[in-house]
Amino acid sequence: MVELIFVIIIIGILASIAVPKLSGITDGAKKTAEIATISAVTTVLESANGEYSINEGSFTWGNKRASSELNSDGYPTFLGTKHAPFSYVLKNDTSKFENVSGTSNGVISGSDYNISIFTGPASNAKNGVSFDTSAPNSDIAGKPDKNDFWLYASYVDSNKSCLYHDKNITSGDFLLIDINGTASTNYSGVSLTCN
Repeated sequence: MVELIFVIIIIGILASIAVPKLSGITDGAKKTAEIATISAVTTVLESANGEYSINEGSFTWGNKRASSELNSDGYPTFLGTKHAPFSYVLKNDTSKFENVSGTSNGVISGSDYNISIFTGPASNAKNGVSFDTSAPNSDIAGKPDKNDFWLYASYVDSNKSCLYHDKNITSGDFLLIDINGTASTNYSGVSLTCN
């Protein structure tokens, strides 16, 4: 019986060491999957824009979408449906991503821009990647965590300079907005300042 108790104690010690390591692996996988998906989305967007720039006729882009769905800058305003935000762009299931723009059509429109805001498995506010307490400000720059989001600018007036905080935004940009530290994000307050 004493031997069994020692075995249980040893297993408990090993488990207390292994569980945090496994959590880090899961968080790393979420970050990698999110960045890879966004990379695929941006590749499709740039491909559609390139085709738009050189093609005078109709063509298909993304997931069998018509060229008539591209705006005057050659980018789509909508990348998918509410429950599958990238379904127009990718064939694979992207239901772990969410359009959090807060509007019924998923697009925030200003007089000089149209933008959409997305979160993914790592940047989801509820079950995204926890803050890295070993990093400065508990944040690793350029890596999504649960208070970050992705900003897609389908249209920005090319005659104006439009900024989101310190970032210059142009049509077709799909950028990680990396919120410094552990502050929460108010998606409904996201807008561009254009001059």
